[in-house]
Amino acid sequence: MTSSARTLRIGTALLLGGPVLVLTISCGGKAESPAQPAALPSRAHPVVLVAVDGLRADHVGSAGAALGVATPNLDALAVESIRFDQAFAQATSFSPSLASILSGLYPTTNGLVDPGDRLQGAAETLAESFTAGGLMTAAFVEGEPGGDDYGLGQGFARYEQGLEPGKRALEWMGGIRDEDFLVLVAGWSVGDLSQVVADLEPPAGFADRFRGVLVERGEGRPALLDQQDLEFARRLYANRVRALDARVGEFVAAFRNLGLDRRATLVLVATNGLAMQEHRDLFGDSVYPQVTRVPMLVRLPGGQRSASVAKVVETVDLMPTILDLCGLPTPKGVQGESLVPLIEGQGKPPYIAFGESGKAVGQRFAALDGYQLVVGGHTTELFNLAADPLGLVDVSGSDPHRVEVLQHHLEAWGKLVAATSLDPARRSGTLDDATLDQLKSLGYVQ
Repeated sequence: MTSSARTLRIGTALLLGGPVLVLTISCGGKAESPAQPAALPSRAHPVVLVAVDGLRADHVGSAGAALGVATPNLDALAVESIRFDQAFAQATSFSPSLASILSGLYPTTNGLVDPGDRLQGAAETLAESFTAGGLMTAAFVEGEPGGDDYGLGQGFARYEQGLEPGKRALEWMGGIRDEDFLVLVAGWSVGDLSQVVADLEPPAGFADRFRGVLVERGEGRPALLDQQDLEFARRLYANRVRALDARVGEFVAAFRNLGLDRRATLVLVATNGLAMQEHRDLFGDSVYPQVTRVPMLVRLPGGQRSASVAKVVETVDLMPTILDLCGLPTPKGVQGESLVPLIEGQGKPPYIAFGESGKAVGQRFAALDGYQLVVGGHTTELFNLAADPLGLVDVSGSDPHRVEVLQHHLEAWGKLVAATSLDPARRSGTLDDATLDQLKSLGYVQ
């Protein structure tokens, strides 16, 4: 498949497809004052992780949607969950982001950063930890049957690619509902496209112009939708989110019917958001907040604890959190941190997030104290996310000290991920005494 054809397919799917649900075990929240101080799970139990591709936080009501998109099912799930209002993904597209969730490692460290990369075998995955604990594992991923898994299937006793992964996962869980397990459902769930295009009349010639823009951008040439086409694309995407919300409702209802709502942890997280030309980027790999700030919900068994967490967290924290909640050991070298101490009010700063795009864009970011620093592409930008959630206004010129502080953090993080990379082609530098001292002073190394 040519790069332009691949870009066209992905762009069309982003607008029309409904993201697939991924099931994983539940992750803790950074809630300092839990509304319901019930004891957290600390032993093996079923884990369901729902990883949704391309779901923007600003399109989900419970995450502070600003665009009037109705998401009643996601919002109802949030009421029973620990909701992370400042969760950031570590990568900008589905496979690299999911690799970080499953490995607890940043992209440069686990090796899956760019298209064609693979999760390095030396990374011990969430599935491998469950298997080592004697628990059942399965993954259902939308895609071509028998297609390359890019290493994401590592450790799963069953890894299946095909259509309707959410449905297949429910069938699998139905046969083992009384067992303890980890199930992952990942990819796209296109569903009924009539729900997406209903009541929308595209501008004349939209399809041809849209296809042309995607092909040109896929070939590295600058191309943008005009305002009329862009507004239609945004309405189409909003309809896709509504259709996804309906499928989430169907899935959660089936989850309850199996009785798993009483004994399983259900995690719903977006692997990434979606750029809609806010920074002259259409479906690209920029690290701006509309792409990297994501919805993240953790529903504990029985919905026993709900809270809204305002502190910055990372999706890379899910793996050690899930293991902590299941009483399983965290593999050596994992870079995410369990959020369980934060749920219990014992978290320690820094509450900071990092992430990176592939080399085609070459951006990295650090988010701390309500600000996001974006570096790359010959620019350094700072955004006040409290006042500007989409990162549309660069305030770096008026706050140089904050830029300097975040650059210091980002530089230290860059040294860490490069020196610890499991991919020999990406490994560079060493964690010498000076680097270790810097990392310890910033709280990244104990």
